[in-house]
Amino acid sequence: MNLFEDNFAVITKRNMPDFIAEIEPGEAPFYYVGTDEDGTKIFCRNDDKPFILESTIDETNLPNSDIKQLVFLFGVASLHEIQKVAQTAHKESLIVIIEPNPYFLQHAMFYENFELLNNVNYIIVTEKPDKLTDLFKLLFSSKFFYLVKNVTFYLNSYYRKYDSGSIKEYILEIGAAIKNRYFSIGNSIHDSLIGLINNLNNIKALSENVDVAKLKDAFVGIPAFVVAAGPSLDKNIGKLKEAQGKGIIIAVDTIVQKLLQNGITPDFVCTVERGAIVWEYFYENQDFPPNMHLVSSLVADPRIVEKFKHRAVLPLRSSVREYFWLGEKLGASLNHYMWMGASCAHLAVGLALHVGASPIVMVGQDLAYGEKGTHADGTVYDKKPINEETEVLTVPGYYGGLVKTRKIWLEFKQIFENMFRTTDRMIINATEGGAKIAGTSQQSLTNVIAEYCTKEFSVLEIMKGVPVNTIDWDEVEKKIRDYLKDLEELRKNVSSHLDILRLYSKEWTDSMPEKKVQKLYETMKKTDLYYKLINTDQLLYHNIQGPMAILVQKFHAIAETDSLESLKQNLLVQIELCEMLENTSWLIIQVIEENFPWNNTR
Repeated sequence: MNLFEDNFAVITKRNMPDFIAEIEPGEAPFYYVGTDEDGTKIFCRNDDKPFILESTIDETNLPNSDIKQLVFLFGVASLHEIQKVAQTAHKESLIVIIEPNPYFLQHAMFYENFELLNNVNYIIVTEKPDKLTDLFKLLFSSKFFYLVKNVTFYLNSYYRKYDSGSIKEYILEIGAAIKNRYFSIGNSIHDSLIGLINNLNNIKALSENVDVAKLKDAFVGIPAFVVAAGPSLDKNIGKLKEAQGKGIIIAVDTIVQKLLQNGITPDFVCTVERGAIVWEYFYENQDFPPNMHLVSSLVADPRIVEKFKHRAVLPLRSSVREYFWLGEKLGASLNHYMWMGASCAHLAVGLALHVGASPIVMVGQDLAYGEKGTHADGTVYDKKPINEETEVLTVPGYYGGLVKTRKIWLEFKQIFENMFRTTDRMIINATEGGAKIAGTSQQSLTNVIAEYCTKEFSVLEIMKGVPVNTIDWDEVEKKIRDYLKDLEELRKNVSSHLDILRLYSKEWTDSMPEKKVQKLYETMKKTDLYYKLINTDQLLYHNIQGPMAILVQKFHAIAETDSLESLKQNLLVQIELCEMLENTSWLIIQVIEENFPWNNTR
C-alpha cells in the first residue's frame, strides 16, 4: 500500500467520527516543494510565492497535562507539531484538529504518517464554520460536554504566522455553540420547579381537550402560515387576510390582537413561556374568538389554558426530560410530543410539522431590527419598546447585505435552521425583510397565496373531529405515588451519606493518616453511585441539569494528582453535589404533593 492508503487505514480504525468536507473543484492554492534537513516544509503558492511550515510549538498555549480538556487545534499539515502538543495534554483530553484549508489535509494524507497520532484522542474537521452542527452534537451531547469549561485553542505554525484570520469564524462558532448548549440546558432549579408546578396544574385540562396524538397529520397538504410579530409584517398584513379559510393561520401570542384588529382570525395562537408576565401582556383582559385554539406547552401559566377551555392543544415538549417523565406517567405515545424550540414561533412551526401542513410559510419572522424598531406596529412593544443592545450583531439579510440583530434572535434563527436541516417539508420564508434563514426558500406572500391557497376548508370543523384525551387517572396517580416513595428513599440515603462527608470535611487535616485517607476514598465511591442514579430519573435530572453541569466541570477542573489538596477539592465538590441532590429531591416531593391534582381529574 502507498502512504495515503496506510493513513486512511490508520484513521479509519480509530472508531472516531471525522467531519470532512469535499474539496471544491479547481486548482489547489499551493503545491508542496519538499522538506529541508531541519524538518521545515516548503510550499509554493500558485503566484510562485513560497511559504514554510515549521514543526516548532507555541509554548505559551499548550494544554494542561493535569486537566482533561477540549483542545481545538488549528492546522493538520505538520503531524509532528500535533504530536508534540498532544504529549503535553492529559491522556483523556480530546484534540479536535480543525483544518480550514482542506488541501493541507490532502497533503498530510500523502506525505505525513498518521501513526504518529496513534496514542492521541483526535477528531479531524475540515467542514466550514457554518457546517459544524454535527460536530457540536457530538461534543456537547456526550461526556465531552462536561469539559467545556476546560476549552483551549492552539494554532499550528502556519496559522500563527500566515493566516490567523481564517480561524476567527471557527472560534466564534465554537463559542456560540457552547453558549447555545447552556441555553438549552435549562433554567435554575427554582425556575424549573416553577415549570413543574405549572405542568402539574395544567395536566387536569388534558381530559377536556383534543388528543395531540390524534391531531397528527390532520392537515396534510394544507398550507400553514406561521405569523410572528416582526416589523416586516406591517407591509403585508393586508395580503395575509386572503389566506383566511384557505390555509392554517398560526400566530404567536404577541401579534394576535393586531391580526384581529385587521380582520384576520388566527386558527391557532401559540404560547410557550411559564412567566405570569405572558398572561398579563397577552391574555388578561383580552377576548379571543370562539373558533381560535390555543397551542401551549404545559409549562404555561394555568390561567392561559383555562381561558381556552375545551379548545386547547397541549402537547408534551420533545427532547425535554421532564416531559419524558410526565409522558411515562400519563401513558403518552411519541405522537403526543411536539417540537417547540425556544419561542412561540418555534412552537408554531412545530405544530405545522405535527399536523402535516405543507408548505409551511413564515410571515413576520424578521429576527432582526426593522427601520422603525423591533416589532410590527400595534403590539405591546409600542408602549414598552425593547432597547437596542450595545453589542451590534449583523447577519445576512433577506434581500442581501447585512442586517442588525440581537443575541436572542440569532439563537432563535440558529434553532430554526437546525430544525429545517432535519425535515424534508417545504419551508417558505415570505417575511420579505429581516434576516435570511437558511433552509428556506424565499417568495413573496402574494405569490405564495396565489400558488397554494386554492381551496377553502374549515380548520374549526376539522378540529371538532379530533377526539379528546382519554387518560386512566387512577393508574397515573399510582405511578406518581410510587415515584414519590422511591424519591424519598433516595433522599434519605443521600442525607445519611452527606452527614458522613461533612464530618470528614470538618475533621480535615493536611496530615491525615494513610488509613483514614483510604477510608475516605471508599466513602467517596458511594457518591458515584448517587451521581449515576441522577441520570436514571428523568425529572430529577431535568431539574438539576444546569447546576450539575457546572458542578461536574468543577470536578474535571481538579488536577488529577495523588495530593491531599486534590482529594480535599474532590470532597468539597461531592458535598456540594449531595446537598443539591438532597435539597432538589425534597423540593420535587413537596411540589408534586402540593400541586398534582389528586382526585381532581375525573
